[in-house]
Order: sequence, then C-alpha cells, then structure tokens
Amino acid sequence: MQHYVTNPQVIHETIDGETIIIDLATGTYFSLQGAAPAIWNALVAGESDEQLVERLQSVYAADAGELRDAITHFLEDLVRDQLIAPTPAAGPAAAVAGETESAERVPFVVPKLERYEDMQDIILLDPVHKVDNQGWPHAVPAVSEPA
Repeated sequence: MQHYVTNPQVIHETIDGETIIIDLATGTYFSLQGAAPAIWNALVAGESDEQLVERLQSVYAADAGELRDAITHFLEDLVRDQLIAPTPAAGPAAAVAGETESAERVPFVVPKLERYEDMQDIILLDPVHKVDNQGWPHAVPAVSEPA
C-alpha cells in the first residue's frame, strides 16, 4: 500500500468535473481527464493506491485489474511530473467530496494527464505565487523615527 503527498509548489482546483493543476515552480499547468479528477481528489484526501482501486471499483464499470493498471500508470505520470511524491505513511483518509456510491456504476474512462507549457512565462511572472509564510500582500513594518 503506497501513499502520496502533493508537491507544495502545486495548486489545484476542480470546476465542473475538470481538475486543473498548476506547478508554480515551473509554470506548467495540467488538465485531468477521464477518471483522473476522482483519483486526484482521493490522493489529496490521503487515500493510498489500494484505496483508490477500491473506490473506483464502486463507482466505475471496470474490473480491478484494469483499474489497477490505469491508476498505476496515472500515478507514474504524476510522479514523473513532480506533482506528487511517494510518502512512507499517512493518516486516515478524509472523505472525498463528490464521489458517491450508487447501485449503477458508470463507464470507466482511463485517467489522463494533459500537460501544457504555453503559459509558463506568464505564470512565472506572476508575483502572487512567490509568497512566504505571511502570504501576499502584507504590509511592511513601519519604521519609527527617533524623537
């Protein structure tokens, strides 16, 4: 059983079933297709690779072998692009919003990671992503003048 942690330089948002991931260190952004948003959200919630297979079996009409292979290849893509990294252990996984079990499973669409580099220069120019623990913007402390 393998758990993963997301790269701290990565932000993500899921809107209308599409997940967009931006690597703020490189300016590369990614679009998750097929079953990929469900996998990503489960990873962010702390699920292991085996828990992902179990979750997807309850949602998608596919056999465990097909799901396991698709998840393995997708996780390899995420690791290769340094969006996630293996971690030794994790706490209990939180519930993943938007994924509900139903009596009828939906067709399985292989997860796909689409990579885009066309806006790297613009993303890297944005000063908002270069923040410290205080966040951005923050006021510079006032310097008191001698009396």
